[in-house]
Amino acid sequence: MSKSICALVHRPDSTRAAFQAYYEEHHAPLGARHFPFTRYVRNHLTDGDDVGYDTISEFWADDIAAAAALMSGPVGDILRADEEKFMDQTRIAPAGVEEHVLSPGAPTGPDGMRTAFLIASTVPGEGWREAALSYGRSFATQQPGVSLDFAQSWGTTAFPANAVLWVPGKAEPGAIPEALAIRRVTARRIETPAEQLISAV
Repeated sequence: MSKSICALVHRPDSTRAAFQAYYEEHHAPLGARHFPFTRYVRNHLTDGDDVGYDTISEFWADDIAAAAALMSGPVGDILRADEEKFMDQTRIAPAGVEEHVLSPGAPTGPDGMRTAFLIASTVPGEGWREAALSYGRSFATQQPGVSLDFAQSWGTTAFPANAVLWVPGKAEPGAIPEALAIRRVTARRIETPAEQLISAV
């Protein structure tokens, strides 16, 4: 199974609240009906640092690249027509993901909330990756449900981070390694039930 993520934002003539409501009521069910996802999650941002987006979605599939390629055909036409109704399509920022589950467990607190630490490298080369993993493990030793996604942008609009650290509940950043720059947001996590995904049919 492979994974991708995508950062999304409302049209300039709309609002975050309207965007997130339309996404849940209309766009997410549409996507679930047309893509062979094995899991599908929306993280609707509620507060924290201004990262310029309203929602970070997560998609899993047996072959995520093949699922994404459906956007080049009739399925893509259907989804893009719906995106026009509520989304700033010029700022869609998809990325392929290398997922590391650092401590298995529930991905949110009891209230359905989680924290996303958007990580950027401040040093050249790949050394920052080990710093990010070490930073993530510092949370994973304290609680279950922590994961780290290394992101590789797919589109012309770059995903707004090199990696995302997901921590259940509302977490504080603590001591940040020198190799990393971090922005913190909290999000309401909503996952489509497995029985509503076409991969389960």
